[in-house]
Amino acid sequence: MEVVPAAALWVLTVLRLPAALDPDRGSVFRATILAAIACTLYVPAVYYGIDPLLGGHNRVGLATLLSLLLGFWQFRTAILLAAVPDTEVRRRQLTLGWWAAGAACTAVTAGFVASHVDVTDPNLPLTYGDQPGMALFLWTGSAFITWICLDIARVCRNNIPHMHAPAFRSAFTLIAAGCMLFALVLLDRLLYGAVVSVEGTASPTAAVLTSLYWIGETAAVLLVSLGLLLPRLAGHLEHGPFGLRVRLLLLEIGPIWNRVGSGQHDLILEHRPVGRLIFFCRHAETQLHRRLVEIRDCEMASPAASRRLGAHDRSVVERAEHALERRSGAQLSQ
Repeated sequence: MEVVPAAALWVLTVLRLPAALDPDRGSVFRATILAAIACTLYVPAVYYGIDPLLGGHNRVGLATLLSLLLGFWQFRTAILLAAVPDTEVRRRQLTLGWWAAGAACTAVTAGFVASHVDVTDPNLPLTYGDQPGMALFLWTGSAFITWICLDIARVCRNNIPHMHAPAFRSAFTLIAAGCMLFALVLLDRLLYGAVVSVEGTASPTAAVLTSLYWIGETAAVLLVSLGLLLPRLAGHLEHGPFGLRVRLLLLEIGPIWNRVGSGQHDLILEHRPVGRLIFFCRHAETQLHRRLVEIRDCEMASPAASRRLGAHDRSVVERAEHALERRSGAQLSQ
């Protein structure tokens, strides 16, 4: 069961990869990749395999919690940037998050360093939770994540009524529900520790809490992931088959644009080569139109660039142009 959240987060990370360097949307990518790393390291087989590589002493446990804290911090940042319209309020909230993340990471690191955790064991709360340093490590991490989850839910609840697009309202509702479920999952772990300390790990109550933990964590990850993907999925569905065709044409145009635009930097807006991930880009129709214009500009400016187009390349370019022309004609006739 513990593999499912990690797999879902890695899929989401790959889908968010095109936005990795975007100043407005990069925080979502950073949040997903940090959370994916944390969930992967928490898988017992991975935990036991990685810890010796880090020098043992459960250092992978520290890496896991730090990744999780930073991931939640970046996720809160992304939600604030997307949902809070007031610039001054957003700036104050972002500053608060920066200081809270710094304090939490410092506290959990100090607590871990002060603890004696020599034997590798992913269940740090049960094995080493009676040490003051480990208590600081665990309680600070839990408190920070709980605060982040509740704060994200608050931001979503306050701003959903002001959102006009149904897809965004639904997306932020799912994110808020996922964050509330994350908070309940942390409460489950606290109850589990209390039950085990009294009844032991063989307790039926402990078994039920463990099952609820894995179900709750998986559901929370899936809710948040779906919430992050919903606006983009809605956009794809809105354009229907034409949107899919545009993205497939982008995949065909990409290598042609790379070749023709090589050395023609004065005619190209972006100089980064096009890869397969362009299929997931935003505003695919605009992207296709711009690249077609740049290919034609390069052709007119340089005979050498024109010679780089073979018969198949010209066929692809013409198909793309005709598709956009028909789309434009259909919109004008409506």
